[in-house]
Amino acid sequence: MVVRSHHLMPLRLTILENILARLNLLPVPLFDTPLAPGIAKVLVTACELGIFDTLSEHSLSLETLAEKLKCNPQGLQLLLQLLVSAGYLRLRRGRYVNTRMAQRWLTSASPISVAPYIIHSPDIVAIWDHLPEVVRENKQAMRMPYDEDASDPPTAAALSRHYAGLAALAMALGGEVVNRVKIPAGATQLLDVGGSHAAYSVLFCRKYPALHATILDIQPGIEAGKRTALQTHLEKRMTFICGDIVCEDFSKDLSSSYDVALYFHIAHLLPSEINAAVLEKVVRTLKPGGVLVFLDQVTDQTHHSRLASLMVQFMALT
Repeated sequence: MVVRSHHLMPLRLTILENILARLNLLPVPLFDTPLAPGIAKVLVTACELGIFDTLSEHSLSLETLAEKLKCNPQGLQLLLQLLVSAGYLRLRRGRYVNTRMAQRWLTSASPISVAPYIIHSPDIVAIWDHLPEVVRENKQAMRMPYDEDASDPPTAAALSRHYAGLAALAMALGGEVVNRVKIPAGATQLLDVGGSHAAYSVLFCRKYPALHATILDIQPGIEAGKRTALQTHLEKRMTFICGDIVCEDFSKDLSSSYDVALYFHIAHLLPSEINAAVLEKVVRTLKPGGVLVFLDQVTDQTHHSRLASLMVQFMALT
């Protein structure tokens, strides 16, 4: 029998191992390294190869799975064994099958799949390679992907992974946000400021059939948003405007046009004085009685949720 470790997911410990870890009789730091990075690499590779999608409808033997994925059976078996140990796959009578966790969160058939964010995660980890510089100098060690030349093929590929990952995360977790937000009765126009991938606009449009969304962002973000609109069949209810929300006064052309404006996950990227200036412009786009919805990452220093606090603190390193 195995149980989930309260220290690290998805590492699975036996009951005895879990007790020993709680009693501080196991070298728990070894769970974080090299085990955690190893499991992360295994999961990224599995998503890139399409293992979970290939197993989403039927269990398959090693040989059949290797043929479908165009992999060497012996090499693939090593990866599959690790996925079984990590709790993502099960091996039953010589055939591999997704666990419920993998089926729910890692297959493209699931509307809340986070697989694109998993594939994007090595880009995030690469930023953390500069952690010693951040600690010593307390300054940003790398440029944000939005600041790079999008015409450069590697940068374009990284941006594509970035936006796809953020869209997947928003689609998976954003339902709670939409359910908590109360928009004005009869609202028909929503402005998604810096909305790039447009996933939050999709969620609002799905809940409110009369709503039309306008997404304002730089060109790479707009391209990502258009892909999301097409994938969700909501392209007729979305308009895209290319612009720099910091440098341009978008409120001149959009003055008093919107019932709702979203300012989601932008604030942590900008200094407070720039946020204030952008928000002033956002407010000017609202109709009388319009609603500005602000959402961002706030570290839970009280640790009511250790998981949420840890995730936000990691994001702060980027």
